[in-house]
Order: sequence, then structure tokens, then C-alpha cells
Amino acid sequence: CRYESRVLADRCAAESSMSTGLSYLQDQATSFPDEKNTFSELSDCFKEKLWFQLTEKLTGLLAVPHFQAAPNLLNLYENFVKGFENDLNKLALAQFAIAASQQIEDTEAAMKFLDNLATTISKEQKDDEDLPDEGLQLQADILVKMEKASRMIKLGKIEDCTELLDEAKSSMDNYQGLMNPVVNSFFYKTLFLFNKAKKNATGIFRNALLYLSYTPIEKIPKAEQADFSYDVTMAALAGKEVFNFGELLERPVVKVLDDTKYSWALKLLEAFNVGDIQGYEKIYNDRKTSKGMLAENHKFLSMKVRIMRLMVAVFNRPSNQRTIPFIDIAKTCEVKVDEVELVVMKAFSLGVLKGIIDQVAATVTITWVKPRVLSKTQIEGMSKRLKSWSAEIFKATADVEKNSSEMLL
Repeated sequence: CRYESRVLADRCAAESSMSTGLSYLQDQATSFPDEKNTFSELSDCFKEKLWFQLTEKLTGLLAVPHFQAAPNLLNLYENFVKGFENDLNKLALAQFAIAASQQIEDTEAAMKFLDNLATTISKEQKDDEDLPDEGLQLQADILVKMEKASRMIKLGKIEDCTELLDEAKSSMDNYQGLMNPVVNSFFYKTLFLFNKAKKNATGIFRNALLYLSYTPIEKIPKAEQADFSYDVTMAALAGKEVFNFGELLERPVVKVLDDTKYSWALKLLEAFNVGDIQGYEKIYNDRKTSKGMLAENHKFLSMKVRIMRLMVAVFNRPSNQRTIPFIDIAKTCEVKVDEVELVVMKAFSLGVLKGIIDQVAATVTITWVKPRVLSKTQIEGMSKRLKSWSAEIFKATADVEKNSSEMLL
């Protein structure tokens, strides 16, 4: 009897929820005639309990301008989706609900919303549920944790979100299945924001590139693209382990900076790529009054551009001419002769050059240069050197063949 009563109560609640949801969709279709077809399609899927098709349509709404405007998506969730959220794919539910939560301005209310969402996701699927799990519950939980962490970072509670990040990383590392790209995207974007808040340039750069591996720049909202590209560019410049600017210059993410207020940052990146010291100093002098990563890292950037200049100079030399006098390095890197050792030792310590310093002879012999992605101009230069090397080999071979006959006689 108790079981029958519970089943009857659940059925009544479901019917009430369906009636409320359908009524809401009808009201919205009347209020927003341009979206009438959308609300009609949602209503049809809901009546037929086509949960998969309904999930697909709800996910598609995240890119529709009408629902991107607050509080339309939030209202749809509260008045319609919430009534059958336990019937949906948990990962898709998390994506939709998180997008809805971003339309809540009050942070405390948003965090409470996310806590409730986490509770909903943690519930077991219904006994008669035929939706495949495949770790969707785990992945949905990671999404919610990353959204909460992002909120904390924006509030300046950087250290408070460390536990959430660690828990998410542990879950991802231990997961045996194939992680949905959306989860990876959320995770690396949050790590990007975390490192940005901590002003960790190398962390910003690495996690930004990982984020872009799952979310192409064109998928990032237009309003955010320029700021994101600027952050990536400045992090690359200030990063103590980043010297391969050629690879970054080939990526679409930096092309976004053209014709924006950050176009100077792209020029700065190009200057660093070729070791253009004067180009760097001109841009710095024009921007030195502005606060930010450029001013905060001036001393290191001045050293870095000189190391880049030295790397380019060594690369352009034939392999048999890589014992360089101090005075030549001083001219190339625009430093005093007594500062040459400091520049070279810094390059050695950063792992971009290897060699031997001869203080007595005042020379540096470079034995290795860190590989980099080359520009077309640099590739053309390498092609010319290979042709020259090939000609020398051919000449040496001809001499050996000519003289070897005399030796045999």
C-alpha cells in the first residue's frame, strides 16, 4: 500500500511538472514570436518524452542569442528543465545548468545554485533509466567544480579553489574512459584563470594552449577573444621557459590581435621572435607608463630579447664558425663587453644554448641551440646554407677522387 501510494505521488508530481513546463513554453512562445518554433519543438519532444532529442535541442540553445541574453536561459532552466532534469544526460544537464548559472549576478546565489546542481548530479539514475552512464556523472561533477572554482578566482579567493582543482585533476587522472572534450576545455580554462590570478606566466601560457586544443579561438565569444589572445601573448613573452615564438605566431590565436587595441603586442611578439632589440625597446618606451606584465617583467624581458638575438645570430652562423669573440656578442646583443658572460650564462641556465666560455681567449663556443619553429625567411636562410654546405662537400669529394689515384699509384 505504501509502495502504491509513493508511485501514485510520483506520478502526480510528474504530471504537475509536465503541465507547468508546457504552460511556461506556451507563454514564452506568445511573448517571443521569433522563437515560437524553438518553444514548439521543445514542447513536442517533452510530450513524447524524447529525452535524447530534447537534450540535443537544449544544448543547441546555448548558442542562440535570445537565450544568451540574461535571464532567458536561467528562466528556461528554472521553469522547464528543472522539472525533468533527472531524465537527462548528466553531462549535458551540467553544461546547460552552468550556462544558466552564469546569468546569476549575485555570487552567493550562484554558488548556492551550483551546490544544488552538484547534489542533483550526485543522485543515482532511476532504476528504469536506459541512458548510458560512461562516467557522465563524474565528468558532470568536474564541470560543476570548475565553474565553482572560476567563481572563486573572480572573487579573489585563489587559494580556496585549490582543493577543487586538485580533486578535478585526480578524477581526470584516474578516469579510465575517454573524457569528453568539454570537460578538458573547462578544466584547462580554469587552470588558465588560476595561473593568471597568480601571475604565473609559464602556467598561463601552457594552460592557454591546452585550452585551445579543445576550444578553437573562433569558439571563444568575440568579446573575450582579444583579451584572451593578449594574455597568451604576454605570458609567452614573460614566461621563463618559453622561447619558441615561431609556433605561437603560426597559431590563429595571435592573429586576433590585428586591428585591436593590443596590436602592439603582436608586433612585440614578432620582434622577440627575431631578436629585434630596438623594436622591443621602442614598443616598451611607448607603453612603459601602462601597468601590466610588460612593466612588471621589464628587466627579464630586456635580458630575454638579447638571448633571442644571440640564438638567432648563432643559428645564422655556419657550424664551423661558432666560436664567437666576446666583442662580437657585445655588438650583437647591444651590451657592454663585461656583460657578455652574464647574457651567455643566463642562456645556458635557461637551457636554450649549450657551449663553453673561454675567459682567457674571451670567446664563447656554442655547441647546441634549442630547436625552434622557423619562419619562412629563416627556412630560406637554412636552405642557402645547406646548398653552400653541399657545394663544399662536392668540392671535397672531387679533391679526394682526384688525389686518390696518385696515392694508389
